[in-house]
Amino acid sequence: MQKNLKKMYILGLSALLLALLFTVNPLNSKTTYAATATKTIATVTKAVTTATQSGTTTGYTNVRAGTNTGARILTTYAPYTPITIYARVIGQGVWSGNNIWYRISANNAAPRYVYSGLVTIGSNGGSNSGGGTNVGAGKVVIVNRTTQWAYFYENGRQVRNSPITTGQPGLETPLGVYHVFVKLSPTTFYSPWPYGSPYWYAPTHINYALEFKEGGFFLHDAWWRSVYGPGTNVYHHDPVDGWMTGTHGCVTMPFSVAQWLYNWAPMGTTVKIVA
Repeated sequence: MQKNLKKMYILGLSALLLALLFTVNPLNSKTTYAATATKTIATVTKAVTTATQSGTTTGYTNVRAGTNTGARILTTYAPYTPITIYARVIGQGVWSGNNIWYRISANNAAPRYVYSGLVTIGSNGGSNSGGGTNVGAGKVVIVNRTTQWAYFYENGRQVRNSPITTGQPGLETPLGVYHVFVKLSPTTFYSPWPYGSPYWYAPTHINYALEFKEGGFFLHDAWWRSVYGPGTNVYHHDPVDGWMTGTHGCVTMPFSVAQWLYNWAPMGTTVKIVA
């Protein structure tokens, strides 16, 4: 009898120890970690998801497979193309640290993204449209090197656009966000390259010039050109002035546009050069 009681005591103690071991078993801890991870993912997804919105492209806009300028281009939208925005996603910062990209495809479709800086929210994008825009407040000049076109905005509303000519191959107009800090009318440009250099040019009279980047990068008129727009930044034939190429890095435009711009744009006006 005593032996049986002792055996039952040992078996009971063993069962208690097994129960305690199971309570602190790491397998149970994994369940806690998995629940935490699931909760974190849901939070991140919520952070980049927004209610569906409508928008319009402000210029020629690349639609990409990812949220950076190195992602594959799927297509290119023309200015004023209506889009539906399904989500705001954090990606590459392109203009002034703005790293928001818009997903323009549904969640159950292949991802398609456009950069938010090239989209107007809640506007048809026309020259008389109102509504907010990611172009920014105040007066903004956007120069698109691909299309050789400039867009002029005031408080998010496009007030004018014009064909332009930017830098030739090897002397491309620098990409980035700048501000007008010098205005000259009239002025004379002098070549920083010595005589004999393929880039040298004779002293040149300019009617209206607005410098936006140190080193002589201006928005200005160019009396020696009769055409502007696509293809004029590379070697081409001007029907009036013959064979020529793009600028030395400046952004040139028709006389009437440069004259208007000089009077319209105050010191500090934002100038965005985009690819």
